[in-house]
Amino acid sequence: MAANKMTHRQLLGIGVAVLLWSSTAHAQSPGSVVTLGANLTPSQRQEMLRDFGAASAHAQVITINHQDEERLLSGVAPQSQIGTRSISSSAVTIEPSGYGIQVTTHDITWVTPAMYANALATAGVKNAKVVADAPFPVSGTAALAGILTAYQTASGTSIPLGQQRTAAQEMMVTGNLGDQIGNKAAASTLMMRVKNTVIQNHLTSPAAIRPVVVNEANKLSITLTQNQITTITNLMVSISRLSLNAATLTTQLKGWEREAAAIAPPGFFQQLLRWLQQIWHSIIGMIRPHTS
Repeated sequence: MAANKMTHRQLLGIGVAVLLWSSTAHAQSPGSVVTLGANLTPSQRQEMLRDFGAASAHAQVITINHQDEERLLSGVAPQSQIGTRSISSSAVTIEPSGYGIQVTTHDITWVTPAMYANALATAGVKNAKVVADAPFPVSGTAALAGILTAYQTASGTSIPLGQQRTAAQEMMVTGNLGDQIGNKAAASTLMMRVKNTVIQNHLTSPAAIRPVVVNEANKLSITLTQNQITTITNLMVSISRLSLNAATLTTQLKGWEREAAAIAPPGFFQQLLRWLQQIWHSIIGMIRPHTS
């Protein structure tokens, strides 16, 4: 009798252990997808897979051709940055809720991790580890097409092309502004602050958005020309039409806080942290139950 009871307990313990292992294994085995440029040589393909390491060990591999990149970037990025061959590659791994968007790059010379993260959040990407890579230095503009393809495949979601193109436009506007003011970290931060304000306050018209652009630029000691203000305003009008919310957008910050700290001028990052705390308290205030 005692032996039978012991056996039952052992079986129960084994059953619970199996369930826990299964749950943990599932949580630790998120979907991973690797995209490789169609114009890579066989040796370059192997180089990319080695660079991606564990992410490519059991990943689905998709080839991205130049037509895929043109579909996303034509009319958004200059042809000189799109190029004529598909070289950029990427690895995307879906992570648990709360992970946010984290981006690293190798041999990407123009698009920063912050620019990717900002654009990906606008596209609706959530909780993803992203690596953009190339076998030799490239601008990285075309890599966005592969990253978005990888994310949609790995997550099983579909992002409307219009939303993807708006995200690509944000990447280009941010990069160009960063070049013009000499600080891409500051340009990325400005874009994030304006975007959060626009989404949080449901601003949709140029008349309502333009003062926000000017105000946030002034707070960051960024001097904008009238053309730059108009360009950012028009971009934000497009972003305001997407189904985004400020709380979700904050997940992208994990991908570029370090970059902002490293590149921004003294005191800039402290100001950014204060602003993030204000945004967080504002979000918590909106979702906290009201008492009568």
